[in-house]
Amino acid sequence: LRFETQLAEGSIRPDMWGLDDGQPRVFIENKFWAGLTENQPVSYLQQLAEHTQPSVLLVVAPETRVQTLWRELGRRLQEGEITATDRGAAAGILHSATTDIGPVLATTSWTRLISALELEVADDPAARSDLLQLRSLCVAADSDSFVPVSLEELTNQRTPAFMLQLGSILQLSCDLAESEGVSRNRQLRPMSNWNGFGRYMDLFGGDPWFGVHFGLWKTHGSTPLWLILHQNLLEWLSEESSTPVRPLFESWAAESGAFITAFQKFGRMGNGLAIAVDITAGEDKDLVVRNVVDQLKAIGDVVSVPNPTPAEANEE
Repeated sequence: LRFETQLAEGSIRPDMWGLDDGQPRVFIENKFWAGLTENQPVSYLQQLAEHTQPSVLLVVAPETRVQTLWRELGRRLQEGEITATDRGAAAGILHSATTDIGPVLATTSWTRLISALELEVADDPAARSDLLQLRSLCVAADSDSFVPVSLEELTNQRTPAFMLQLGSILQLSCDLAESEGVSRNRQLRPMSNWNGFGRYMDLFGGDPWFGVHFGLWKTHGSTPLWLILHQNLLEWLSEESSTPVRPLFESWAAESGAFITAFQKFGRMGNGLAIAVDITAGEDKDLVVRNVVDQLKAIGDVVSVPNPTPAEANEE
């Protein structure tokens, strides 16, 4: 194989091409924290499928992002009506799947890739030095260490505009949920801190926190909007409904394709649940808000509490 960069075909521009007699057999896409583009991975796989097989699309990402990225890649395959058969892990490969259109989709981490490359350039001091710098960059990307802020980031006015837009989606979703009876209006207060901004809302008679959570967004990537149920709320719901509710939410998520994760907070909050609330991409505000409220209703329908009484609100 001969590898080249800066090549494009149609609407796609993979970071690296592996060519065999002029035909693409390998696409490599390098990721740190940027999201997938509109064409990834479906258009890339479709392009590879037009050429000689076998072929592979390899996505490289930080170790801490690979799981989230694999889940998003799988979701996009479903949307593109591409069936994938899991192949599991292999040497240096964290996830791989064979698609029904031909190419293999695979992911690995920067640390694993660099470790493999270091073995190949053991006798090349210059190459080893380059890999050492790349490894340092990847370690920083995988950690919460401070990364110097660029002038472009400081002057990019799209960032505050996007945060204001998220706030508008959040407020309009809460208003619509109340007007449609998805949640009750108990004048629950907004609650913001260094981790995000949002408010408590009345679902299933309790008061989960709903809003933009920066920590969950950074860790899991899929969406900035999260509904958080603290442990005391889960215990109250279990008592009121006479059923352990954590398994109900886990079963619902498995069936619906929603993403939930344990939410750990120091102090008396204990182990709660965080439920991702997706924001529809590429749609106008009304449709985005409509979809958010529909998700909130689906979450609220998971647990039935007879004669609910308000649970005590807790700080997020």
